[in-house]
Amino acid sequence: MCAICDLRIEFGVDHPMSLSVAVATRQAIDNRSLLPTVIGAETLAGMPLRQAAIASLKSVQRRLEAVLSPPELRDLPDFFVLMVESGTWAFFRATEAGFDPTCIPDPPRLSADNPTDRAAVIVTSETTLRPMLVGKCSFEQALRQGLIVVDADFARQIPLTQAWSSSFPIRGFSRFVCTSWVSEPEPVA
Repeated sequence: MCAICDLRIEFGVDHPMSLSVAVATRQAIDNRSLLPTVIGAETLAGMPLRQAAIASLKSVQRRLEAVLSPPELRDLPDFFVLMVESGTWAFFRATEAGFDPTCIPDPPRLSADNPTDRAAVIVTSETTLRPMLVGKCSFEQALRQGLIVVDADFARQIPLTQAWSSSFPIRGFSRFVCTSWVSEPEPVA
């Protein structure tokens, strides 16, 4: 998967768009276009937030690898995903065979003046990603509502947006296919 498949890298940094994604998520919950999934400050539907983020990120990885052709996958730029509830960062480096599980990234560069010097980052929430994984929300819908932000220069934003759009399409995408990619976290002892 990504370099953080076990998600042991903790950058201790936030993204400038985290707050806007969190606010958009809260608004979507308030207007009932998203169901609240956070129960308490440290759990998501009864499991630790970090564990839920890991399960969702692994599901994203499997979906991208299943939907994209080897050349499409190989041509993806390196990118990070930030889950705002838990502050969990994941790094994805694509190869033709899938995401490289052995790469170890540096912390994301978020403040460089030149956009091409900044890391490509997709900022979202677990509350948004879960419905996307089961076909109840498309990537494009989440993007329009500000529930997901793709922070990247134009040259990297286009392939990332296209890859996520084709992997998380419009509503009505086969629920059988969508639910087969959602992994459940391991039970906590």
